[in-house]
Order: sequence, then structure tokens, then C-alpha cells
Amino acid sequence: MKLSGPQITTILRENLQIDSGRHLYGVLGTYSQLAAFEKEILSQINLLPQEPGNENETTTRHQVVNLNFSLMEWIGDEDLRDLVRSEGKRPQTIQRRLNLTFDSLLANLLEKDHFIILKQIELLFAYDLDLQTIRARASNQNHILLLLPGEKRGDHVALFTEANSRFHRELPYQLIADNHLWELENANAA
Repeated sequence: MKLSGPQITTILRENLQIDSGRHLYGVLGTYSQLAAFEKEILSQINLLPQEPGNENETTTRHQVVNLNFSLMEWIGDEDLRDLVRSEGKRPQTIQRRLNLTFDSLLANLLEKDHFIILKQIELLFAYDLDLQTIRARASNQNHILLLLPGEKRGDHVALFTEANSRFHRELPYQLIADNHLWELENANAA
């Protein structure tokens, strides 16, 4: 469904008040739309309900995480060098290690904040990591919003459509429920 940035945040605010169930959300758009949505909309509002007595509080209480950088940082420089050296010889081992690291990173992020926003997710697709990890972690009190560079095409979601066609990917069907997936309606995302 195509919506404006403020419409999306209104829906998110309502969903963030629900503690049980699956809470994986996605916003689709071009890289520039997503950057504008993050800068002009997400950074200006507090998506979580105010604590009693703090109604005038204006600080945001959500994390926007560049997943590519965070995943590499979580691995550490020395381990990363070893992984790069071993990648060609043991791709399944590397993939397993990255999947475990990814799950550990998500668990750590959600321990600090029950609502996180993930952007720059290309490594998940480059290494064919298990996206069900996100879905499993986005349950009960934990909420995850994915900023997805792509567009809805019929009944599927095409990702990385601004890149060369060999880099295009498809979001797994039903990873994100249709009523939790929104497409930005205009170029400036506001």
C-alpha cells in the first residue's frame, strides 16, 4: 500500500502498542526516499508511547541500525579477515557463521531497545542469510522495521531495483505481512 511518511508513522505508533504476535514491518522506496523518510520523518518523531509524566519529552527512543556496518563490526576485524580468507574454500561455513552472528546481533540490539529500524541490508542477500531470523526475533514485545530499497511488483517485492539487474533480489513471500508492508508514495517521502 502506498502511503506518505506521516501515514506510515501513525500506523507504526499504533502497532508498537501491541505486545503479542509478530511485529516485522517494512517500508519500500528508493534509496533517496528511504533516506528522506529516515531524516525528515523518523528522526523528528517519537514512535513509542510516552511514559507517564514525560509527555513533553521529544527525544526519539528508537535505533536506526546500518546492518551492513553493524554486522561487520559485530564480527570484529581479525575474525572478518579470517572469514574473507576462508570464503572461497568454505562458503557454507562462512554462511553459518554469519547467520549466527546476525542472530546474536539482533538479540543484542533488541535487548537494549524493543524497537529497532534496520537499513542497508545488502549483506543479508549477498550471503543468502536466513531472513526468518528477523521474523523470529520480531515477536511479542520486539518490533523491527526494515527500510527496504525496492518496490511492490504485483504480489511480490523486488529489492535493489536501482542497481544493475544482476543484483536485483526478491523479498521472500510472506516474510512481512501485507498489512505491515508500506511503499512510500512520493519522491520526498514526507
